[in-house]
Amino acid sequence: MTPQASNRIVFVLALAGIGVAGYLTLAHMNVVGLGCTALRGCEEVAQHPTANGFGLPWLQAIPTAAFGLAAFGLLAALSVVRTVAEDPVAAGVCAVQIAVAVASVAVSAWLTYLEAFVIRAWCQWCIASAIITVLVLAALLLPDRNRTPISPGLSEDR
Repeated sequence: MTPQASNRIVFVLALAGIGVAGYLTLAHMNVVGLGCTALRGCEEVAQHPTANGFGLPWLQAIPTAAFGLAAFGLLAALSVVRTVAEDPVAAGVCAVQIAVAVASVAVSAWLTYLEAFVIRAWCQWCIASAIITVLVLAALLLPDRNRTPISPGLSEDR
């Protein structure tokens, strides 16, 4: 996969993540109802202390989903920057994307662990967010960065 294709995939996945995390944030703020169709545990997960500021007292005013919304928004914005940046800057932006994705996967893993072993309930939206996060990281790590760009009209078999 080319870095350009990877970047496009990351952008689309980040938009999907913005949708999921945005919905969860709005549901937490009681702007929309928390619809849980596939699994019956969304309310239990939403009532757990970690649903607010990761359970940290000084962050309780911020829904945890809002941090996911910010992370996905940052990943999408960095994808746009990568499309217009020159090569050394684009590589640095990609490194920042990878760092954000690794941190997001770590947070998602922790929250999924809590769902499974502490809360003992599952939120389909949280699972979707975690899956999107893992897919973003995979898309960032899969491209062959040593591959030289192909000029128009030349085949890949050269």
